[in-house]
Amino acid sequence: KIPLPLLLVAIVAEANSYRLSVIEETVAKHLCEIVARSSSEELRSFAMEILIHLMPLSLSKSEVSLKYGSGPLMIEDKNESPLEVIPINDASKQKVSGQSQKVDSPQGEPQLLKILCQTIQRTTVADTANATLNALNVVLEGAGHSLSGENLITVIKTLSVLSGHTSDNDVPVNRSTKQWANVSTLAFQNLKLILDDFLEPMSTSSDSPLKSTEARDAILDCCVAFGRSRHDVNTSLTATGMLWSLADRDSSPGTVDIVLTKLAFLAMDSRPELRNCSVNTLFSCVVGLGDQFTDDQWEKSLNGTIFHLMNAIKEAENKKVDANGGASDERYKVAVHHSRNSASKRWATTQILILRGLYRVLRLFFARLMETLLGEEPWFLQTWKEILRVSFDCAKMAGERETLDMRLAGVELMALCAQLSCKSGIAAAGTTARVGTNMEVVGGALRSVRAAVEDKVPKTAETSVQNRPEMVGWRLQLFDFSFDMLCQFRVHLEENGEEENEGPRMTTDSLLTQVLTKMTGQLAKLYECCKNDEMTPGPCELQLDIFIENNDGYESRFLRLLLAIADNAGNDKNSRYLNQVQRGVMSLLQGMASNSSLIAFEALAKISGDYMFVRPKALSSKSNNDYDDNHGEIFELEAAKMVASAFDSDDLSNEAKVVVMCSVLLQYLKIYGNSENHRNDEAKRKTSEARYDIITSVIDSGLQATEHIDSNTNDKAILDSIWDRIIATVSSLLSPPVDNRYAGYAHHSKSILNIVAIVLSHLPPRKFSLAEPMLQNGADRAVEVAFECNEKNQYDEDIPYSQAAEGAVHVFLSCFMGLCQKIPTCPAVGQLTNQILGETIESDDLLSNNASPQSKTRQSLAIAVCESLRTTTSQDLLVGVFPLLCRLTNVENDGLRRAAGKILGGMNLSEAISRERQRAEQADTRAREIEEENIAMLEEIEYLQAENDELQRQLAIFSEEFT
Repeated sequence: KIPLPLLLVAIVAEANSYRLSVIEETVAKHLCEIVARSSSEELRSFAMEILIHLMPLSLSKSEVSLKYGSGPLMIEDKNESPLEVIPINDASKQKVSGQSQKVDSPQGEPQLLKILCQTIQRTTVADTANATLNALNVVLEGAGHSLSGENLITVIKTLSVLSGHTSDNDVPVNRSTKQWANVSTLAFQNLKLILDDFLEPMSTSSDSPLKSTEARDAILDCCVAFGRSRHDVNTSLTATGMLWSLADRDSSPGTVDIVLTKLAFLAMDSRPELRNCSVNTLFSCVVGLGDQFTDDQWEKSLNGTIFHLMNAIKEAENKKVDANGGASDERYKVAVHHSRNSASKRWATTQILILRGLYRVLRLFFARLMETLLGEEPWFLQTWKEILRVSFDCAKMAGERETLDMRLAGVELMALCAQLSCKSGIAAAGTTARVGTNMEVVGGALRSVRAAVEDKVPKTAETSVQNRPEMVGWRLQLFDFSFDMLCQFRVHLEENGEEENEGPRMTTDSLLTQVLTKMTGQLAKLYECCKNDEMTPGPCELQLDIFIENNDGYESRFLRLLLAIADNAGNDKNSRYLNQVQRGVMSLLQGMASNSSLIAFEALAKISGDYMFVRPKALSSKSNNDYDDNHGEIFELEAAKMVASAFDSDDLSNEAKVVVMCSVLLQYLKIYGNSENHRNDEAKRKTSEARYDIITSVIDSGLQATEHIDSNTNDKAILDSIWDRIIATVSSLLSPPVDNRYAGYAHHSKSILNIVAIVLSHLPPRKFSLAEPMLQNGADRAVEVAFECNEKNQYDEDIPYSQAAEGAVHVFLSCFMGLCQKIPTCPAVGQLTNQILGETIESDDLLSNNASPQSKTRQSLAIAVCESLRTTTSQDLLVGVFPLLCRLTNVENDGLRRAAGKILGGMNLSEAISRERQRAEQADTRAREIEEENIAMLEEIEYLQAENDELQRQLAIFSEEFT
């Protein structure tokens, strides 16, 4: 039951509610004492209800108090209720005797809330704190909107005390124990109620508590206190997010700087969950509000906050601080993966988040940070160097599996710096930046934290700032620093790559291989950014080989980095496929080659070695028969294929194609050419080991480019040398060495035929004179080999002579057809025609089932001659061989008769006879003219002789008279 005195206290307080401030302190202390110490649940509940009922009157300056004042009032009608009062304005009140004549004093600060909060702070009983917090929650729900600045600070400090985080300034009550967990949760709910429901509507008003420095600091400290509380990790994570929300509501420099400092402080917490959340929130805050930062704010956030945090985390990791940080005392345990089950692994994860946060900031605000270099103190230059140093240290970090993600993040950040600072910027790489949505979930609904900020890139003003000469100079300086750091990474690979490849492995790849995979991907983006500016190839001039000056330009240094990566790719020689590092290097080299980079072609040619011209089986160290040409992907062979595929690019200039083709042909001549071109470092390759698919593709594209240049220039000097090399290559192809000629005809006759056809289709007429001996020698050698193979042992396993004879006929066809099409009037055509057709006509066993191989070969050559004659446009040639063709139609071989008949059927004999008759008439006319001219000249001679005789006679007479 409720004691009568307590009931009377409630009645008196209710009766004097209009002037509650007079008795507020006394009533509040008594009621709070009951709530805190009473053993009766009924009394505590009653006192709590009275506090809740009186609290709204205490928090607000009510109209009743202003109307009636705070002093004693006269009771005019004694019959009226003792609790009834007369308003001040209703009558001129008479004062009771002895009443002071002073006017009403202004209402003071509410003591009820203050005393309630003091009770909450001082109580050592969790149940009492929980009960009073419930009362405070009810009060806030009903009158939280009327909290003044002082009241808000009082409530916030009270909630901060109950967070469960202990500090030197707190009351010496240990609230981090388990029995205080519910109190902390309830206190945090009150904090969320204030921030979400009451503080948000006031954030834009002029009298917002956020405008008060003291109130702002109290709120931020309270969020930090709950963030550091160890009762519930979810509470700590939510409190961390509140800091970002407060910064969005008040984005003034003072508030934002404090929020970033608080987040950096929470990022040093021993719990990895809170630490990582704080780091992410820190960078999200910077990304979300960075467009409003001043130069000083940027300097503080980067140098004072982020880098200070990185150093602190690194020191904590070196000291091997326990990542669990008192996990044994935590209420909730967080299960972690085995890859994060140690202190060093968890601290490394935090460092990775910082690196990725820097990545986000630089991507979005690099242009803005560049503008700070125009100030009096270019602090960003030193910051840039520090970023590069940190990223390089992370990229080369030695260790086991836990260091992989950090190394990858370091590689990304290091490459990003180079991409951002190049002339074209990161936009040239075609990558899309990820940005925040500036939205958050409140009460299950998505709302905007702040107004969206327009993209600043298209603005003409900022673009003009970036194009100022001093900005261009700063950008170049930053790019030099970034590129130098990439070159230092190359040096690191050259010195330590082999040792790292022997280190720990994940599945089949070493850690270094995975790091280099990431590096090749980032370098591909960098090359896309720089290929038209910093790494653009120089002008390409026609020359007989690739000659690169030993310069230290960006392109050359970039290529050396790629080659160092390729050397440390770590792929097993016995592997059937390339690994991702090798594929990335090949793709990059192909891209450079397609951009007319001669140094990339030179690198590909050096990597490929003999694989461009020799079958892999011949170059393999394996001697078993299981190893074939389709064994799998070979790095050197893929490099050779890249040379050919790069010729298909539209970006590759004709000059580059010609120079690369000449270099490839020179390398071929060193292997299969004449003796003066052979290399001295190894034995000459067998033609049976050769391959021609790659060189055929190179010659085809290269000759198209050569022909185009030849038709558009008058300077033929260097072009003549290029055509001479092409003819020398084909001559070597058609005339293999005597001791190694059968295998070439047996295995590569079709390739030889294709190459000859390609060369003849692009050869300029002025070079036909050089092609004649080449084709004649090729045809003669083919005929010779064809007949020689028929005399060899057909069952020789080393060389298939029958296949070689057939291939020789194909080679003869290509050579003789070239002569008929390009040089039909040369003596070699008639000579070979008469020789082959004449011998074929005189052969006796053309139809015999047991015809000798020689006879079959002769027949095949005769058919090849007929097919070639059908392609010629020279009627003179056909008229010259007309008798042989007629005789060929009389042989008893159907194939030869049909071949000769097709040629004769295609001839226009009437036109030929008419043309010959016309020529004869023209010759007769010319003969008559010459005869007439001869007669006239004889008559002239006789006349001149007569004149000469007369002059001699006169001279003799004159001499006699003179003597």
